Amino acid sequence: MPEIIIDGKKVFYREKGSDGKVLLFVHGAGGNSLHWMAVEQPDGWRSLAVDLPGHGLTEGLPRDSIQGYADWLAAVIKTLGVKPVLAGHSMGGAIAMALALSSPEFLSGLVLVGTGAKLGVSPAILELCRSGDAAATAELIAQIAYGPLPSREKVQEWNREFGPAECRAYLADFTACNNFDIRGRLSEITLPALIICGSEDRLTPPKFSRYLSDHLAGAVLEEIPQAGHMLMLEQPFLFNRALASFCSRF
Repeated sequence: MPEIIIDGKKVFYREKGSDGKVLLFVHGAGGNSLHWMAVEQPDGWRSLAVDLPGHGLTEGLPRDSIQGYADWLAAVIKTLGVKPVLAGHSMGGAIAMALALSSPEFLSGLVLVGTGAKLGVSPAILELCRSGDAAATAELIAQIAYGPLPSREKVQEWNREFGPAECRAYLADFTACNNFDIRGRLSEITLPALIICGSEDRLTPPKFSRYLSDHLAGAVLEEIPQAGHMLMLEQPFLFNRALASFCSRF
């Protein structure tokens, strides 16, 4: 298993391909790198999917701010010695935009998946996180994270494969999301950007992505039909096609 050390802690990532240009994938709140398991890297590209601290197989404590995660990710990128196109899902998209604001020289481009410039979180979700019931938190999120295509059995299969997240990770992540708002700074992001959303996303509705598209110069917007928040799992063919088309620009 590939890993590096950041601040004395092991950082785990999944890798496909061994050379070429680099795509770096960052998962969302309470997730891990397996959320990207259906994504295929385009020809001539190498893909890396990282577990954030306190998630999956990466050691350390989860961060309770988006900028905290962005600073950590900057250290990861510097250690890996790459200048990737950074793809982030949901909270991962917020992290990607925060890094594009603080250290744009580390990045070649952005892929923003099911995310927004502001990520308010339902008080009910935050209260459930505080309760310490990780299973109930995961179940609630699963009920609203998917569109009409996957069966309940398929969603349960995916969740078993992902494995459980700890309550402290859910609480830190959703606290970070709830405090995230860069609507007034989007014009500062000038990297090439692909914005992908699911037409049936109830957590970050398509209007969030349309707002990003309207305020990021030259951004490309792709809306995937019949997909919810986990669109890269629900509609992998359409997701991979949009990703490959964008990557052909580099």
